[in-house]
Amino acid sequence: MPVPSKRLKELAEGTVDHHASLTHAHPGLQEITIRWRGSFGYMDAWAGKGDDDDERIPLCRIEYLGDDDWAFAIYDPATETYEDAILSNGQYTGTPDDAYDTAAIVHLTEYEQ
Repeated sequence: MPVPSKRLKELAEGTVDHHASLTHAHPGLQEITIRWRGSFGYMDAWAGKGDDDDERIPLCRIEYLGDDDWAFAIYDPATETYEDAILSNGQYTGTPDDAYDTAAIVHLTEYEQ
C-alpha cells in the first residue's frame, strides 16, 4: 500500500478538523486528530473543556489507497476494533471528510448542532 506523504497527512487532518468545526460546532467537541501508522490514519474526536481531562472518542480508520482514494473502517467500541464499512454516501472509498461524516453519525450524535 502507498504511504501518504507528510504534507498529505497534515492536509487530511487539517481539512477534517475544519470540516468538523463547521458540522459539529458544539463547545464540547474540541478537535479531530489523526494518528498515522503507515498507510492507515486513526481518526479521533476530542471532547471536553480543553484541559487534561479531555475524552478521546475513537471514530474510524482511513487507509490511503493512492491518488484521492481512501478506504474506511468504523470503530466498534464493543470489540475495540475497526471494521471495514461502507460510507454513508454508499461508496466503498471516499475522502477523509466522507469518513468523518459517516463516523460522526455513529459516534458523535450527542455533539450535533
